[in-house]
Amino acid sequence: MENRNTRFLEINKTIMDKFLWLESRLPGCNFIPSGNRKHLTPNYERPASVPIGIVKRLNKSYVVPKFDKDYPDVYPIIKSIVDEINRVNNTDFKFNGGYMNKNVQMIPHKDKNNVDMSMIFCVGDFKGGELNVEGERFDIKYRPLLFDGKVKEHWVEFFEGNRFSIIMYES
Repeated sequence: MENRNTRFLEINKTIMDKFLWLESRLPGCNFIPSGNRKHLTPNYERPASVPIGIVKRLNKSYVVPKFDKDYPDVYPIIKSIVDEINRVNNTDFKFNGGYMNKNVQMIPHKDKNNVDMSMIFCVGDFKGGELNVEGERFDIKYRPLLFDGKVKEHWVEFFEGNRFSIIMYES
């Protein structure tokens, strides 16, 4: 991508309707508790994180994650959101997978496996939870943000409620 700046992307009614669909669908999904991720804060009893899209294994092979098999209606909606965001913004954001987090508050970190830029947005019934990118806060509820998580340190501010974040990238 040519523009490496952190920036919000525009949405339209189609995208907003899909955000609201996700917001109503995700609470009924079973998320796996994230006990082994070193970037989590202990603020929440059961934060959970699941890979979506295509997952690159340590041996460099790719697999479809269990969550996508268990909930085959969710990832196609997320993919269509990102595709529509690309269309509306005349961008060419490339992705092959990502993570979906439920009530995950990350401490400051940089992503190590991303090839290029990341796109992130949130849905849910929560207050707070802004994404902080090198000291600048971004409210990403229903607002897709493009940023370079491999280069820029980022974290999630404290929040209350149920927060679902979707992070897409190319691995």
